[in-house]
Amino acid sequence: MTRERESQGAIARRFDAAAGRYASHAALQREVAEELATRIARLSLPPRPRILEIGCGTGFLSAALARRLGPAQWTLTDISPQMLETARRELVLPGESRFRVMDGEFPDMGLGRFDLVCSSMAVQWFGDLDAGLARMGRLLDEGGWMAVATLAADTFVEWRAAHAQHGLDAAVRTYPQPGRIGVSLPGLRRSMASELRVQRHRDGIEFLRGLKAIGADAPAPGHRPLPPAALKRILGTFDRQGASVTYHVAYGTWNKGATPRGVFVTGTDTGIGKTLVSAVLARAWNADYWKPLQTGVATEPDDTGTVATLAGLPPARIHAPHAVLQAPLSPWAAAREEGVRLDVADIAAPSTEAPLVAEGAGGLLVPIDDRSTMIDLIARLGLPVILVARSTLGTLNHTLLSLEALRARGIPVAGVVMSGEPSAGNRLGIEQFGRVRVLAEIPRLTAVDAFTVAELARAIPPFEEVLAGAA
Repeated sequence: MTRERESQGAIARRFDAAAGRYASHAALQREVAEELATRIARLSLPPRPRILEIGCGTGFLSAALARRLGPAQWTLTDISPQMLETARRELVLPGESRFRVMDGEFPDMGLGRFDLVCSSMAVQWFGDLDAGLARMGRLLDEGGWMAVATLAADTFVEWRAAHAQHGLDAAVRTYPQPGRIGVSLPGLRRSMASELRVQRHRDGIEFLRGLKAIGADAPAPGHRPLPPAALKRILGTFDRQGASVTYHVAYGTWNKGATPRGVFVTGTDTGIGKTLVSAVLARAWNADYWKPLQTGVATEPDDTGTVATLAGLPPARIHAPHAVLQAPLSPWAAAREEGVRLDVADIAAPSTEAPLVAEGAGGLLVPIDDRSTMIDLIARLGLPVILVARSTLGTLNHTLLSLEALRARGIPVAGVVMSGEPSAGNRLGIEQFGRVRVLAEIPRLTAVDAFTVAELARAIPPFEEVLAGAA
């Protein structure tokens, strides 16, 4: 993700010039900082965390974090001395604070180690985004978190379209897809989400003036400003399109810590055979089993007991769910019925020495709490996925959509297990178009017992082989 980069001095000068008026023109930056702070507050941070902010600007994120986290050891940095001075003058932060002029893409490794390294709407200025994020990650202490908000691929789509109408290329930066940001940072496991925010302007002149007011008006490296006549034509087209601008904001978190060795079993649908597949995998690999969220125990046997019986696992290899709910509904809906509060941030994988087979509830987008779905939990746990799919008509669409969703979040897929009458055509389609290995096909079974599970386990590839193939 290397991009041409303005010189450090040029970036600093533009933001120095904008420091006095930045706060009154940066509504989007303030909103994004609040959202990022809300996400950070859900992370498992210690009391009085050591916090490093990259590109603090005039202090939106720091102030939002202070309201949510309370006292901390704050280190605030910015490439612009004037921005930093504004933050120093206006911020009142609980705890100890220090301020440092610094280019966040090349941070000072002598600053120490931190529980949280964060940045809101600053890292998009990096010349090589992933390399800069990797350097930031080296400042984390064990168990620490990095959290950023940055612009992503569909930003300025209307402005680009107005240029394209006249056969011109917009002189704005190209941003990456969220799924490609920081996928493989050394020693860090990633979670990624994104949203579209639309700002409406009176006209194109107001849009450009707003960019200038926050120091973001310079053409992308390698581009020159348009001649006045061409710009006038583009502004007219932009105004006729509605003078709206889309900002695609990506929110990424990375955790430095030991990632459990195991897989997460999810499915393209509910009732698709995830529990049977989990039992087969646990038996094949002599693995531990964990179902973090169990619903429907009022009407059906719990999956934890079922897997223990089918896989012949001793009690020590079975880990208790994070939550057990009565209604046969999504965790979110069942928790609401029972007055239980669920929060994905509270769910942590058990410590195991053996491989871990974790089983989800429902499919990837089944809601868990008011903000998160199963795919958010998978990303947070950092486990590669084994996807259980039907073998029957329609499976290609469901399976390929699920694989696309996983890869868009940077979640590795270890393989697919097909459930139902074998279909050579559907298997070929999944492997070819899904770029994934089908690990096994489990036919319709007249009886499901420990003997059957043991027989099916013989066909499962070794654990290390499956992990090595995760992509």
